[in-house]
Amino acid sequence: MPDGKLKFDNGEITLGSGIITCGRSTDNSISFPNDSNVSRYHAEIEERGGEYRLIDLGSSNGTTVNGQKVEGEIVLRDGDTILFGGSSKVDVRFGDEVAENEEELADAGGFSGGGSGMPNIPTGSSGGGGSIFSGGSTGGSSSAGAATSGAGGSAAAPAGSNTTLLVAGAVGGLALVCVVAAGAFYISQGSSCAARAKISKPEAGETITQPVDIEVETQDAECVDHAVFTLDGTQVASAKDQPFTATLDPKEFPELADGFEHNLQIVLVDAKGQIIPQPESVLLAFETAKVKKPDPTPEIAAGNTQKPTSGRKGPTIVEVQEMSTRFLKQFPSGANYNVSNKDFLQAIQKASGDYAQEGYFQRASAYRDSINVAYVQEQNLDAGLGFMLAMSRSKFNPAKQGADEGLWRMSSDFVIANGYNGLCGTESLSDQSQNCAAKASALYMKSIVFGVFDGDVIYSAAAFGKSPADAGVWKSTLPQNRSDIWNSIRTPQERDQIIKFFAAGIVTENPQKFGLTKDRPLSELYRVTM
Repeated sequence: MPDGKLKFDNGEITLGSGIITCGRSTDNSISFPNDSNVSRYHAEIEERGGEYRLIDLGSSNGTTVNGQKVEGEIVLRDGDTILFGGSSKVDVRFGDEVAENEEELADAGGFSGGGSGMPNIPTGSSGGGGSIFSGGSTGGSSSAGAATSGAGGSAAAPAGSNTTLLVAGAVGGLALVCVVAAGAFYISQGSSCAARAKISKPEAGETITQPVDIEVETQDAECVDHAVFTLDGTQVASAKDQPFTATLDPKEFPELADGFEHNLQIVLVDAKGQIIPQPESVLLAFETAKVKKPDPTPEIAAGNTQKPTSGRKGPTIVEVQEMSTRFLKQFPSGANYNVSNKDFLQAIQKASGDYAQEGYFQRASAYRDSINVAYVQEQNLDAGLGFMLAMSRSKFNPAKQGADEGLWRMSSDFVIANGYNGLCGTESLSDQSQNCAAKASALYMKSIVFGVFDGDVIYSAAAFGKSPADAGVWKSTLPQNRSDIWNSIRTPQERDQIIKFFAAGIVTENPQKFGLTKDRPLSELYRVTM
């Protein structure tokens, strides 16, 4: 197997037999924490059969190798250029090429993995104009290129960068300025300024509907010349003096009122024009359209005998994230996970429509005691697990479907073969009381939750239907760090089950958000046991 290296702006990493993870989160092997185009857990590189394979983990903005989009996985070759999210670059080098390329760079006076020869970035001015640059990644694409504005200004040609050009209008009728920025981490290495800044207002998760002042908390900022604010990497404002502040008006960004979150970040610039990137950012949603209140008494179309449950559209992506985060808090293991992935939230949002149907609370009430006794008192499982699994799998309709029976859609063959009917006596999974179904499903879930996933309810819900042995095999295929649920669960069946689990959870805990005025939060049926 040839020796290999992955080279990027702030260094390099040697290819080995282990898995190399790539993404925006700093716990990856190669991280791009300041590149909002890169997903938290974007891709993996693993050695298999004497080859190194790049696997895209369902990233939001995709991965390309030499301009070719990666669908699933691809074998890496010497000289390949990987681009994550269209903006963060990694070069692949194998064998003798590694040493030869480094010698050529040295002879040419170039740099490898950081060093001197940093490109210039134009400094900004107060009041929204100033420098315009990519909110680059810590491991972003290597490039050089700058443009200066004003009479007689000339632009240096970019050198080998795939970074997207960002364009913004200068205040007071100044000409448009275009610039390709080098990776912010690399640039910042030339600055001795150790200033830190954190956006304290607006707060993460807010929906901006009217102008709001950006407030910043700083530390050791005496060496800072000015601050720049970016949205998704594009400059939207700058501030010259402390306390650095600016006004964010959603009317100026109508294209961002798309239901998705957008990344607000502050970047500090020292007196030499060198950038001091800040690791923290704030995810915000924007709303600029006037909301028209629905008719409180909508007419029922001819032939439609079902009364509409709501005159409003479903929750936004931001609301789905907020509800999903609260839903996670019901389970002790939920604190370990995040649900910020846009694809995951869109999938939950879409699936929630299947569960936003009136009457679930009344149906569930009939089985309250059976579920609480079986799950909580007998098997010591989390209070809401039995209810949410039943809702996600049957919507509390115990009618048999094929070989699957009861609220949890389990087959008698599976239950009997594994001895999960030991507490059922003469009752069956289809009995009206659902006592046997509750006892069998609770005993089964205990074997999965505690026997396979060490108390982890979330991944146990995704594995529902597998035998403990098969669940253990599936667990072994998951990454060691499973905090990003969406990019950890890549198999279709398990993804579908976790999507439905979350969709059922957010609907039944927030019925008013889905126009279910006659239903109540499902947790009222088990809150006393929590």
